[in-house]
Amino acid sequence: MKEKIVVPYAPVLVESTRSIGYSFETAVADIIDNSISADATDIRVCFMSSEPQWLRIEDDGRGMTEAELETAMRYGSRSPGDARSKDDLGRFGLGLKTASLSQCRKLSVMSKRDGRVAAACWDLDYISQTGEWSLQLWSEDEVKNLPGYPFLEAHESGTVVLWQNFDRLQQESANVQATFDEKIDLARKHIALVFHRFLNIEGGRAHVSITFNGDPVKGLDPFLTRHPATQPLADQVLRIKDEVISVKPYILPFASKLSPKDIQSIGGTDDLRQHQGFYIYRNRRLIVWGTWFRLIRQNELGKLARVRVDIPNSLDFIWELDIKKSTASLPSFIKKNLVDIVRNAVGRSEKVYRYRGRNIQKDTLTHIWEPIDKRGAFHYRINRKTPIYDMLTGCMDGKGVFLLESFVKMLEDSFPYADVYYHLAQNEADICRSKSMDFDEVYKIAEQMVQQIRAGGGDLFQFLKTLEQIDFFVNYPEVITKIRERYEDD
Repeated sequence: MKEKIVVPYAPVLVESTRSIGYSFETAVADIIDNSISADATDIRVCFMSSEPQWLRIEDDGRGMTEAELETAMRYGSRSPGDARSKDDLGRFGLGLKTASLSQCRKLSVMSKRDGRVAAACWDLDYISQTGEWSLQLWSEDEVKNLPGYPFLEAHESGTVVLWQNFDRLQQESANVQATFDEKIDLARKHIALVFHRFLNIEGGRAHVSITFNGDPVKGLDPFLTRHPATQPLADQVLRIKDEVISVKPYILPFASKLSPKDIQSIGGTDDLRQHQGFYIYRNRRLIVWGTWFRLIRQNELGKLARVRVDIPNSLDFIWELDIKKSTASLPSFIKKNLVDIVRNAVGRSEKVYRYRGRNIQKDTLTHIWEPIDKRGAFHYRINRKTPIYDMLTGCMDGKGVFLLESFVKMLEDSFPYADVYYHLAQNEADICRSKSMDFDEVYKIAEQMVQQIRAGGGDLFQFLKTLEQIDFFVNYPEVITKIRERYEDD
């Protein structure tokens, strides 16, 4: 038997690796991973959307020497099995090349270390001409004419990654500039979520600044940890060999308690259901989110539950983390440890929906609709003990009371559960906050109740005192104030 070294044909292999599956936003995130791993605190995404389009990612990290840059530009520069720093966000030693060239045909990287600047370039058209792994290197004088050099000149160290010749963008769209702008917008939102724990100061760790053409990116907190109505549950720790996986569930507030800014920061009400589930972080960098890994099904009542899972990069192999660092699989041998955590979190989410944030043990309201549990089957019944129901029946003879009771039972039996559920899922915030009656209509109802109490010799003072305990009037505090001002001296 004899041995022969077969070197992959560069033009074919490079073109093939462009189709690994990066989206524009995941590609940008992969480059920022390298910046953060290099201890950068100032990361700038600069771009030009008009012809010719280009994108540049600049950072003030520790930079690379010429030899280190050549290694970084080599395909497969590091083995995924190599030991890494605990804060390293890298994985396969392919991200810089595969992420960049999935979007463009020309990747240039310049880096400054120890006062010297080195630069190298992968140009797919040049590789196609030479048929070789032809990495272009610039001299120190040539580097000074490259875009991004002024940034390096102003910093002691750092790296600039430049993307040019967006061939696929030109192929997929007739309006390249508009499409490029859309991709930039998606990338900005993606970065705000994926790196939110770096953008927001956490646990005294250093703050990282990321800007898009000078505009700062603010981290989006998917757990609303600063919201007073968010319920953080107990931390859980899972141990695998000598490594620790930290698990912390959160229950988000009901939508009626969220401001428009809060809703925007969690992706909007339409995305609440899709974004429930696990949020997997690798060294504080968000990898996967919005899935229960088939431990349970996604459902409306569980959509306030989100479970943060922190894994170290030393456990990449058990999560089957892909090159893009955007997908992972839940290891089967830790599923059983997470089932109880998930069920508890979803149970808490269901309670928030069931009671809408109120503690029923302390609830002193008189409710128009009462939930009735018949051996686990719930339905709603109109409360016959409300003041207006008593007043109404007091004005009727026996036949009238019988007809009223028959009509109320018809209402109860035909309660549109499915329709309410559907509309709540579609736009729950508007349903929770909507008022179907205006001030004058509600005030007229309250005034008629006052007149009936007067006519019947009832206790008007007590009625006015307890008016806010009727859940119908709770939604109309201005009516309560006005009716009291009008009649409290009578």
